[in-house]
Amino acid sequence: MTGGPPADRAPTAPTDLSRPAESRPHPTPPEPRLALGGRSGPGALAPVAGAADDLRRPAWLERVPTNIDGQPTHRLIFIFRAPGCTYARRPAGGCTMCGFTPLTGRARTITPADLIAQFDHVFGANAKGASPPTPPLPTDLLTDLGEVDLYNSGSFLADEEMPPPVRAHIFRRLAGRGLRRVVVESRPEFVTPVALREAAALPPGVLDVGIGLESADDHIREVLIRKGFDRPAFERAAGVLAETGLGLLVNILLKPPGVLDDRAALADALATGQYVAALARRLRLRARLALQPVFVAPGTALEADFLAGRYQPPSLWTVVEAVRGLHGILETTVGLSDEGLEPHRSPAGCGRCDDALRAALRDYNRTRCLAAFADLACSCRASP
Repeated sequence: MTGGPPADRAPTAPTDLSRPAESRPHPTPPEPRLALGGRSGPGALAPVAGAADDLRRPAWLERVPTNIDGQPTHRLIFIFRAPGCTYARRPAGGCTMCGFTPLTGRARTITPADLIAQFDHVFGANAKGASPPTPPLPTDLLTDLGEVDLYNSGSFLADEEMPPPVRAHIFRRLAGRGLRRVVVESRPEFVTPVALREAAALPPGVLDVGIGLESADDHIREVLIRKGFDRPAFERAAGVLAETGLGLLVNILLKPPGVLDDRAALADALATGQYVAALARRLRLRARLALQPVFVAPGTALEADFLAGRYQPPSLWTVVEAVRGLHGILETTVGLSDEGLEPHRSPAGCGRCDDALRAALRDYNRTRCLAAFADLACSCRASP
């Protein structure tokens, strides 16, 4: 996950805000999540015996409701315990807000066999001769599943992070599951026809490749976020996806580091969505947006600014306004991950309205309908 995750972003773990509420204003509780190792807390990873040290089990599994082309279904978020982002492992470090390191192998050697075992822990459970997972997985984990999102806390298309034989195994296993969508993420330099060869195993139109553009503004992206790529690099990767008939999922970071005002953050997110839509029209490319509101992960460059009082995460009201604005531009999903952090480190309202705002965002992900926001009101509300 390259944004502030899904998702959902998420990831930054990408925790999707979708939940199985049938109506408002009386939402039902979110579905229980299956988490396999890591930090505990709301929307975060809960420890399971031995999982944190087991390189043959995934770092995170989460099943959430979603909506694909107007049809309700479920989405499985699968995060590998992987080597981690090649870009972030440079001596100079990676993106200023990225907090994915806890989901990686943390300098341990992870082999292709480990990565395949993690995947087969879930998707190979019914294969001939396979041993049942321990602990057992929920019986409905793969039931009514329309989408699988595969994250490796880096670039799925980077051979060093996810070797081609591993990608080939994964795509072959998923090809016969009747999925409507498979999502992976990558930095643009790894999006090449060669790296996408294994994806030919999937049915046409199923694979979307997520790229963390974050902002169309060069200064915000290259200097403040320190993404390490420019718009021509992003557009080249988008062109490869268009030529190969694959889809593009663009992560947009809401209130990137260095953007101190919610009004400016909203304007940047909307301008980025408009840029992506124009590019998609020009390339005749299937494209979607993933809005990733920033939260402050420990051990990041952003945390230093936060602790010094120079940065505050966006308001949940700003998140809602950003979704409203992006809704008419391209299909949009909103992520809101808090990694179990203190409330002031993640987007919030005044405390009285937080639950209602988050529930409305979940409803939007489930229905893709702006009516999810119709009944929101609070005395704290102010225009961003």
